[in-house]
Amino acid sequence: MGKTGRAVTYDQIRKIYAAARERGMDNDLLHEHMEMLLHKTSIKELTKREAVMLIDSLEGKAVSGQDHATGRQMQYIFGLMKELGWMTEEGKPDIDRLNRFLQSEKAGFRLSDYRWLKKGTASDLIEALKAMAARKREKEVAG
Repeated sequence: MGKTGRAVTYDQIRKIYAAARERGMDNDLLHEHMEMLLHKTSIKELTKREAVMLIDSLEGKAVSGQDHATGRQMQYIFGLMKELGWMTEEGKPDIDRLNRFLQSEKAGFRLSDYRWLKKGTASDLIEALKAMAARKREKEVAG
C-alpha cells in the first residue's frame, strides 16, 4: 500500500467509486481505466497522489505529466462502441474489437492496444467512431 501517510485514504476511495458511478462505469471498467492510467490493479495499492490523478481523470480533468486519453474521452469512446454494437455478450465494451480496429491498416492508428491512446489520437478515434455511427444511423433510416 505504500508508506504510512502516503496510502490512499478511505475518503479518496469513496470519491473514486462515486466519480466512476457518475460516469456509468462499472467496477471492471474502472479498474481497466486505473490500470491504463496508473499501471495498478487495485485501488488499495494507490498512493494519495495516484488517487488524485485517478479522480482527476474520472472527472475529465487533465492529469499532469500524462498525455494519455482522458477518462471523459474513454467514456465517449465506450459510448460510441455501444452505439456501434461493439459490446460483449455481458454488455461491456468489446476491448478486443477496439484493439483490432486500432491495429488495422485501414484505420491507420497503428496501435497495439487502446491503453496507448494519447489525447490527440483519442480525439481522432472519437471522430472516426462518430463517422461510423452516423453511417450506421443513415443505413438504419434508409431501410
